Amino acid sequence: MEPVDEWTVAELKAELKELGLSNSGNKQELYDRLVEYEEGEDWDEDESGFDASDLARSFAGAMVRNRVAIGAVSAVVILVVAVAFAGPMLLDLFRQEGASEPEVYVWEFTVEERNVTDVKSYFINDDTTESVVVTVPLTRNLSSIYIGAYWRESDEQPGGIIGCDEVTMEVFTTDVNKTNLYSLSNTDAASSDCDADGTEPWDHIWYQYDLELPNITGFEGTEEEALAIWDTYTGIGTGAWLIDISVDTYTLWGPVCDCEDGEDVRLTVSYIEYDVNMAKAQPSTDG
Repeated sequence: MEPVDEWTVAELKAELKELGLSNSGNKQELYDRLVEYEEGEDWDEDESGFDASDLARSFAGAMVRNRVAIGAVSAVVILVVAVAFAGPMLLDLFRQEGASEPEVYVWEFTVEERNVTDVKSYFINDDTTESVVVTVPLTRNLSSIYIGAYWRESDEQPGGIIGCDEVTMEVFTTDVNKTNLYSLSNTDAASSDCDADGTEPWDHIWYQYDLELPNITGFEGTEEEALAIWDTYTGIGTGAWLIDISVDTYTLWGPVCDCEDGEDVRLTVSYIEYDVNMAKAQPSTDG
């Protein structure tokens, strides 16, 4: 409460009259009476009770003394009440805006394919293994992978001994993405043919991995549902294909000997990359 010097007698009397208190006496008496009221001296009749009329008078007096502060508090109270009532309405409006159903279309899919073939030759010493890594970047998708090995034997007959090489080729797909979706056809991993005539109708050892892409025309649904169809077929075949080629010497008959010093093996890696393009054919007939 403001000091007595900041009050006039007229202000003190008006304040006491507003509160229903006696406003007779000098300035100090008037001030003391107002202070006693403010300190709750008039509540002694019932300390444990609640006098609504006294509270109303006290609140009215506080409003008279602190008009500016009460005005500011009142503005805040009004704002809080407005937010309390309008908030749920605004949230419902936002929910209605965000809850609109995604649009349904009829979608068409087209697949573009590119064939990539790489042929390299490796000289592999007897009783050794050559490891070849074919890395396919993640941005690609492979629908077909062919890995084949071919070599040509030349008979060597020192002392009547016919020597040949046994070639083994194994493919490891541990670090390749989604190879479980491929179907695999292949020859035996090892071949010991003595192909003296040099003809090559086929690779002696080969592995063929094939993927059956879904054939979808006129799929009806949202864009998210249409894209989800191809999630399974994204990134197939990417990663590191590990190819191990080994050469071991053996003889058809006669004592075992190291009749050759290795073998030239031609390795063919051929694969088909594909991209899927998705386009809106028309709006759904149900929309």
